[in-house]
Amino acid sequence: MSETQTIDNQQPSATLGSLDRLFEVARKATVIQLRWPLVILCSYLLLYSPGSWLTPNQIQFVVVFYLLTNATLYFVGDKFFAASHFYGPLLLFDAVFLAVALGLSGGATSDFYLACSLTLVLSCICNDLRVLLMVTLLASLMYAYSVFNSEAAGDPSVYLRVLFPLVISLFYGYFAQVERTKRLARKNEEQAKRERVSAEEIRRQRKRLEALHAVNVAVNSTIIDRTKVLDAFLEKVSTYFPFGAAIVRLRNRETGSVATVAAKGIRSSALEGSANPIAWADRSAKRQTPLVIRNVFEECGAEELQWWRDEGLVSFLGIPLVANGERLGSLTFLMRQEHDFSAEEIECLSTMAGQVALVMHRSELFERIQQQANDLRLVSQVKDEFLGIVSHELKTPLNVISGYINILVEGILGKLSPIQEKALQTIMRQTKELNGLINRVLQVCTFETETPRADSHKINFWEFLYELKSVYEDPPANDVRLNWEFSSDLPTLYSDRGKLKHIVENLINNALKFTDAGNVTVSARYLPDDKMMEFKIADTGIGISKEQLPAIFDRFHQVDGSGTREYGGMGLGLYIVKKYTELLGATIHVESRLGQGSTFVLQVPCRPDLSAAPRPEEPFALPLQAAGGGLLSAALPIPD
Repeated sequence: MSETQTIDNQQPSATLGSLDRLFEVARKATVIQLRWPLVILCSYLLLYSPGSWLTPNQIQFVVVFYLLTNATLYFVGDKFFAASHFYGPLLLFDAVFLAVALGLSGGATSDFYLACSLTLVLSCICNDLRVLLMVTLLASLMYAYSVFNSEAAGDPSVYLRVLFPLVISLFYGYFAQVERTKRLARKNEEQAKRERVSAEEIRRQRKRLEALHAVNVAVNSTIIDRTKVLDAFLEKVSTYFPFGAAIVRLRNRETGSVATVAAKGIRSSALEGSANPIAWADRSAKRQTPLVIRNVFEECGAEELQWWRDEGLVSFLGIPLVANGERLGSLTFLMRQEHDFSAEEIECLSTMAGQVALVMHRSELFERIQQQANDLRLVSQVKDEFLGIVSHELKTPLNVISGYINILVEGILGKLSPIQEKALQTIMRQTKELNGLINRVLQVCTFETETPRADSHKINFWEFLYELKSVYEDPPANDVRLNWEFSSDLPTLYSDRGKLKHIVENLINNALKFTDAGNVTVSARYLPDDKMMEFKIADTGIGISKEQLPAIFDRFHQVDGSGTREYGGMGLGLYIVKKYTELLGATIHVESRLGQGSTFVLQVPCRPDLSAAPRPEEPFALPLQAAGGGLLSAALPIPD
């Protein structure tokens, strides 16, 4: 409304000066007063006319008649003077009478006619009132100057003609200025009207954009609960479009049936007794175009309309809900009074319906994705439970097998031949590998079903490494030399002993598996500045290509993933290493070249044990058995 008020205040009628208001319309008093000089002058010219066309009595009759024409105007209503069809004939009558009076008076020279014509033209084309007054005075003065300097200065009628330019300019100039002011007023009124229409259009567009923004915010506030989205949508729409009732119906993707999911201004149970509004709404959804019924009682007389009478509803607008070319349902607006839905209203409501249709489509996709995620989560849980159960069930017979193999190897059931002993060693080795594989599967299942946490244990790392080394006293199956390099003065620190042992064992086992011949070196040192233990496992095996390095810690990843791969395993060892490394806050770095071997560097942050006493430094040698069965000595560096 503020825009309209501003435009109204800018109309020219409110800004005209007091002098300009005189020319807004032709006023009765002004017209009569300006016409009296013209009537009187024309009357004197006739009375002093020397012509013999009319007798004195006739001239007197004409003069009296002309005087009465102006006196009669006092009895004419004011409203007639404002109409151009009234004063137009009056001006024409005065012009004809003036011409007749001048013709009968005689003595009018060409200078007089030129001055009157020029004054009349300038009075009609002059746009400014002040210039009009200047033209009127100057024209009269110039003509008077020319008359007084001519030979006709002695004629008394000349003095009457001197005033004619002034009278003509005032009288006809007044009406010309009135017409000009009226045209300017009409032009300004049309401009103001266009501006009001533009302001109203801007106001409607602004209201429409505000409504679209409010609806967009409301429907996008959540995509989880459809009911909340639709209730918020109808609440916002009712603020900008006062409908009597609204119904939202959505189609079930599986069954194809359509059901009412939201309603406002009407009870959902009220729809159960009548199928008409529902049928019309579904009809608009099938057509995928808006359906408008201005008055259901006039346009749908053949159908059952009792429900409409009971609810007091008259008009109907059905808009289809379509998203990505898929028909989702319909949005119906019902009015309690006869309403002619404009194209602008239909377009705006269709845009809002498109917004809510997209949100419904996203909500449906979200529900489907959630359902798929739940299904996958359930499948993964069943898989983990299955693997856990199977692994536990496998360990029981495997432990029995290991126990009987130990009985046979120790000779409790009788002495074995060298061939039998070698075969039992092979069985024992494969049993250990299978046991390790089962343990890794159980660890992975633990990651999926539980949230592991890191514990803190006091660890003497010299004892830790010596204990770990004793696990690998049995010679490997291939021709590989296992070297250990660590100092006897390693400190006592705090970390998770069990998880750290799993990490180092998996790295050693991985190095032994992929090294057919050569060396595997396990070294350890303490980094006091960083308060970290560093473990380095280097081998001379097959190595890892640059392309495969980023994926070696993924679950079930195999360096050779073909069906005829040479190396066994399930690809879980390095995955467990990564999980435990992250849990301990440690870092692991890999350097490898294909065909030249790999080096894994593990750095584990450890809290120092301030109460630990320094150990005496003693040289020692640990015997190792080579692949050929001979004894090897592993020399460990002793600090000076």
